[in-house]
Amino acid sequence: MNMLTFDKTEIQNQNRPFIAEAVFAVETINANQASEKQTKSKQLLDRLFPLENGSHKNVTAYVIDYRHVMAYFKDGSHSGLKHPKHFVAYTGSKETPASLLLRDGTGSHVEVTFGHHKGTGCVELVCIDDIQLETCTMFPHEMGEMSAMRHWISLVKGDEKGKPQACTEEKEYTAKNGDDYQLGCCYTMGN
Repeated sequence: MNMLTFDKTEIQNQNRPFIAEAVFAVETINANQASEKQTKSKQLLDRLFPLENGSHKNVTAYVIDYRHVMAYFKDGSHSGLKHPKHFVAYTGSKETPASLLLRDGTGSHVEVTFGHHKGTGCVELVCIDDIQLETCTMFPHEMGEMSAMRHWISLVKGDEKGKPQACTEEKEYTAKNGDDYQLGCCYTMGN
């Protein structure tokens, strides 16, 4: 009986910190080490939002196909997300999205912004300009209501010391069904 309890505890402890560890791995790399930042950023995407087949590190293009994200590879093959419901919105065009907005199982958003390809004539890997994680800070108000402020933590872009940047801003996207998808910087939560 103790063995079973030990195994459950061990599994729970292993599952808990992997997101924090993956985020920390991206954050600790100096901003001027661009290729290593790209590698760690794509590893983070593989852990948080894996593809059905393949890895984000080998993607040459992302395309919105109807209501799904399709990742294309150098050999012409493609794959969707392992959990298609994680894709919620995008900016730019369906053929060449400027960013993808993904939402994990807890409802937190992650925005992946893409860099521009250099016109070399070769099929190149996608360049991630930034990954921003949504966080929220709760502020108590009268009558038991709580107000939350949405913050975005930038993992790839850093300040002059290479530390992650945080910002509060309203963001607008096109939802996967074509409607507007807006994320304000503040919102209200009841008891």
